Amino acid sequence: MHTYRLISIVILIGVLIGCSASNALPSPTLAQGPAETITPDLTTASSLAQTVPSPLATTPATATPSSAGGFSIRLFGSSTNDLDRIKIPLGTINSSGQLTSSRPVNVGGDLTVEFWMKANAADNTAPACDGWYYGNIIIDRDIFGSGDYGDYGIAICDGKLVVGFSVGSDDRLLKGNRTVTDDAWHHIAVTRANSGQVRLFVDGRPDAQMNGPSGPIDYRLNRSTSYPNSDPYLVFGAEKHDYPDSRYYNGLLDDVRLSNSVRYTGDFAPPTAPHPADVNTVALYHFDEGSGTAIGDSAPGNQSPGVLQPRTGGAAQHWSTDTPFASSSTPLTPRAFLPMIIRS
Repeated sequence: MHTYRLISIVILIGVLIGCSASNALPSPTLAQGPAETITPDLTTASSLAQTVPSPLATTPATATPSSAGGFSIRLFGSSTNDLDRIKIPLGTINSSGQLTSSRPVNVGGDLTVEFWMKANAADNTAPACDGWYYGNIIIDRDIFGSGDYGDYGIAICDGKLVVGFSVGSDDRLLKGNRTVTDDAWHHIAVTRANSGQVRLFVDGRPDAQMNGPSGPIDYRLNRSTSYPNSDPYLVFGAEKHDYPDSRYYNGLLDDVRLSNSVRYTGDFAPPTAPHPADVNTVALYHFDEGSGTAIGDSAPGNQSPGVLQPRTGGAAQHWSTDTPFASSSTPLTPRAFLPMIIRS
């Protein structure tokens, strides 16, 4: 630090500076903890570089959720080493990393995954891709190695959503058509029938569909794994294995609901309030805790809770009062109010 000699009165003048915070912050120093050694049998290696997130641009969280819409989760796409993400165990995991019993979130047949997202293009720069695992990953239920029924994932490539489902060696990708990285809240829904039919909806409108692989996609009980800290989990906001050169989601996420049914087959009105927990809801994450690292499941019985793994700096930076139900007009790269300090 520098020491200054006070020669005359130091005048502090608050000056409004209307400038766009367009310069990216340096990558945070990552906490060094135990990490898995990743040596998957992948036929294609990604050469994509990790991007640096824009400055935090969310309304500071308070202790009590707002009555209008509660909180959302701010993820920064910045941290490997099992940080900057939400992890949800798919069931009871023993000391060898085997799933010995399933929680409801471990869906196998008919499935609907829906959520709200708000992101911008500058923070999610993955180009067009032929595999969702090369995009800015929003939801990852991937596995490494053989021995499972199937897996799936949702990511952003070229500003649009891509959805992948795999059963055995049958791995198929659905590519969306609508740009979602426009600094606005969007309701996203992905339906998948056990027969293999997959549909993607953006703001209640069909965006793309495909005939995917059929059969169960849940995580198999008692499956052995070399990746016990990542394989038997559902992860939001990151590539769960921290595979080199993977890209991560940078933006806001809210109100994630998983259902054991195909909820939508055509146009529908996007919800104007948080998703309810009905008879087909197997897991529901409102993110209205507002502080801390515990992520509750609002489906009956709180059977599939998760954990927020903060990036360096702590959990508080991950909570925002900007939600799709009480949306702030503040973009993810906000104008800043900075003091000017004059020394003489």
